Amino acid sequence: MIQYKTSSGTPVKIWVDSLKEVDEGSLAQLDQMGKLPFIHSHIAVMPDVHLGKGAVIGSVVPAKDAVVPNIVGVDIGCGISAIPTGITLDQIRERIRELGMEPKEFWRQWELEVRRDVPTGFDSHKRPTEWEGFNTTLRAPEVRPFMEKKAVYQLGTLGGGNHFIEAQLDENDQLWFMVHSGSRHTGLQIANHYNRQAEKLLDKAKVKYPPNLAYLPGDSELFEDYLHDMEWAVAFALENRWRMLEKAYENFLLLFDPKNLPDEKELRAQVRSKGINIHHNFARRENHYGEPVIVHRKGATSARPGEIGIIPGSMGSHSYIVRGLGNPESFRSCSHGAGRVMSRRKAAREIPQREYEAALAGTFTRARRSYVDEAPQVYKDIDDVIRKQSDLVEVLHVLRPIITIKGDSRAAED
Repeated sequence: MIQYKTSSGTPVKIWVDSLKEVDEGSLAQLDQMGKLPFIHSHIAVMPDVHLGKGAVIGSVVPAKDAVVPNIVGVDIGCGISAIPTGITLDQIRERIRELGMEPKEFWRQWELEVRRDVPTGFDSHKRPTEWEGFNTTLRAPEVRPFMEKKAVYQLGTLGGGNHFIEAQLDENDQLWFMVHSGSRHTGLQIANHYNRQAEKLLDKAKVKYPPNLAYLPGDSELFEDYLHDMEWAVAFALENRWRMLEKAYENFLLLFDPKNLPDEKELRAQVRSKGINIHHNFARRENHYGEPVIVHRKGATSARPGEIGIIPGSMGSHSYIVRGLGNPESFRSCSHGAGRVMSRRKAAREIPQREYEAALAGTFTRARRSYVDEAPQVYKDIDDVIRKQSDLVEVLHVLRPIITIKGDSRAAED
């Protein structure tokens, strides 16, 4: 872990071996973040750090009596869910032989069935979904219409960008399913609405703030309004992942053991009792170094003592199931993934198809150009990222991908 101070004197702790590993844009962004007047103790930065909007992705920012919508970001509540099935690779191979199929054929059929039930990219469900959370009244009036226009059709949908559904095997060849997604379009609208309100509030009071880092003071009514609506988006994102995880598991069982398929209620209970579901774009009231603060985690997850977390890699690399160690210096946090090393535009422009296919050669994933910007080579080495945070988490399971389902990357924020 490296420690230094920004130009304004704010301490920063980064879980890297050398500051040379951090790109200049991220360091400049951290310097701007350090100008916020309410930072408590220091900014913690995870080893998957990379440039974001307003704030670096992979940052943990504790604030005294303030919240910054753009530190949480536009995909509020984005996170990962996963479930161990107890089914082994040998059992799957035996079933594939019974079906007279090749492994690739079996897993491509699973993908086809999941895509039938889980819309990806810009697609949504044709009919509105039901969820008790839709009875909540958002405090931002202009965002309320999106509950009926978008949210009710997007619950249980994947989106695009770095979101995925994946089948994996752990170190004991046990099958897992994993989902990465967030709060979809309504979460985006909540984020943008409150960022605009923060800008108006500070501009009216003639208060200067760093670029894209307008904030809501704790004595503002908008402060509580944002936290209320943000918490709804987090709950929506959690439910969104549960529903996709259920569909991933259900469609596997339809192929693997259709005679013993549990009914919908039982399947849901199994998934939610055995599964893990965490989020990494949120703000929460916590106590650190003896003070109550609002902890913003942008591309970082909570890692309290004993807390189970998920740190995914890429379509072609390992993912990790971890247990938090509760390190106070990271505000009891850890990384949310591997972290990008190449922009989306550069990846689409510079990664040849043959190299893209080679990076996925150990999986059954299709190397589609519509998400070449998510190719394994655009990410940091996940094994190295895990090594650098050995004082933040301990590894429980190492998962390797079988096949990954993704949506069109252009749908990253819808």
